Amino acid sequence: SGVYTNMANNLAEVYRESAEKYGSLPAFFSKDEKKQYQPTNYKDLYEMGLGLGEALIELGVQARDKVGFIADHRLEWTIVDAGVLMTGAANVPRGTDVTESELEYILNHSEAKVLFVENDKVLEKFNKVKSKTSVKTVIMMDPKAKGASGVLKLSDLIEKGNKLRASGTKKVEARVADIKPDDLFTLIYTSGTTGQPKGVMLMHSNMMHQVNDMVPLLEIGSSDRVLSILPVWHIFERVFLYAAVSRGASTYFTNVRDLREDFPKAKPTFMGSAPRLWESIYLGIYNRLN
Repeated sequence: SGVYTNMANNLAEVYRESAEKYGSLPAFFSKDEKKQYQPTNYKDLYEMGLGLGEALIELGVQARDKVGFIADHRLEWTIVDAGVLMTGAANVPRGTDVTESELEYILNHSEAKVLFVENDKVLEKFNKVKSKTSVKTVIMMDPKAKGASGVLKLSDLIEKGNKLRASGTKKVEARVADIKPDDLFTLIYTSGTTGQPKGVMLMHSNMMHQVNDMVPLLEIGSSDRVLSILPVWHIFERVFLYAAVSRGASTYFTNVRDLREDFPKAKPTFMGSAPRLWESIYLGIYNRLN
């Protein structure tokens, strides 16, 4: 694979660099209604991120703001990740299984004014605590969701941002250039099993260290296929997300329910997971052989 050189100084630049290097290669595979994997390439991913970033800046998202994401992994998660990073803001991610009280605490503690919700179910959960938070803008990720009046659609924002960019507004580039190594890229809240959740502050330099110094040891490249099963808001899985993006690999999203049928579809060359999953796969094989 030759010597890997990475010029990016922050995660927004990682998305940009990968679009330049791996443009037409598939970045992510997500499933359609028929459960068939459909690819999205690096160039399109980056351009959707740019459009979203531009629209978020117009909505008033400031550099170093905190933006909530309540969603499980799917293509839209990565588009939103790219777009938010390009505004110089940090994301506050959590899975859809968040409880109402955790949601209220996290949104208040992080002072998030903008919130991305994955689907109608998450929107319903948020609406119950909405009045106790400082969230002003809610954006729906799932293109098939009903939504509600006043809730913005991700696809509309991307389109709006694209129009702004086409007419010459290019504020994203200035924001990306202004990201400092010690700016936060994320604020991840612990499960709060002992008291209130703690917001773990991670900087661009923390993840860039992983991308530059740890990822090369994995030896993954642009011909690799990564199967992604862990919650993407967990830091372990996010390392693999940026690892794959920085090296031009393809990431296939799966879940525990579909893992068995997705394995032969994705034919992964790499997969990161926790011991519990490996044990259950091992036991399944072992018991069948027995």
